[in-house]
Amino acid sequence: MSLQLSQDLFRYLLPEGLPRGSFIILAGEGGSGKSVILIHLVKDVLNAGEPVVYLTLDDDPLTVLKQLSAFKISVENYCSQRLLSIIDGFSYTMRQRRGRVHPCIIDEISPENPDNTITTLIKIVEQFKLEGRGLVVIDSLNEAMISLDPARFVFFIKSLRANIAKSRDIITIATLHTSTNELRNYLLIIEHLVDGVLETSSIPEDLASQIPVFVRQIRVLKMKGASHRQGWVFYSIDSEGVKPAILRIKS
Repeated sequence: MSLQLSQDLFRYLLPEGLPRGSFIILAGEGGSGKSVILIHLVKDVLNAGEPVVYLTLDDDPLTVLKQLSAFKISVENYCSQRLLSIIDGFSYTMRQRRGRVHPCIIDEISPENPDNTITTLIKIVEQFKLEGRGLVVIDSLNEAMISLDPARFVFFIKSLRANIAKSRDIITIATLHTSTNELRNYLLIIEHLVDGVLETSSIPEDLASQIPVFVRQIRVLKMKGASHRQGWVFYSIDSEGVKPAILRIKS
């Protein structure tokens, strides 16, 4: 079983959709377009009437909700329908606690405790009956990576895949910032443990100078259980979403 995606770019890259039960890494350096891709994946799932559980580790949950709203995702609507739920993995760093500041925020964790993170995710996906449907987002793995030694980080990834994606048949997407060679090495360490890897990138400067519109690029490095387009694909963003960009460059 797969989740069919409606955005033109995703249909172009993954014509059969995202396989249920897949643990997928969305990797790329800062500014490469990961956030845009992630938001449109979330939008696709919500528009399909399926729930999303979003674990915010990189940023304040309110900022994440504002970003979703900026891309015309009806946050308040989806929260009231119990289709969008936020697990706050950011506010533990704040010295002055504010309490729960939005009805979408349903729990709080610290990424320094990987066992509690997984236990909380299991509790929430069971509470919202995500088995066999929906999407779990982990944004990003870098927070756990900072707190854990490499062996424990690998075990954390294996546990997430086993307990969320595989045992409950839920598509799980985790972002990974790879702005340095050291961070990219972490992707190489865990690549064989996951079902899919999407990589985003800015386009080379010499090519960007020849293109009159702003584009980024994305590729599917692997995707078990689904056919996918090979190689880098340019994409652009407009009011309707993310779309593959066909470029004709004069020689």
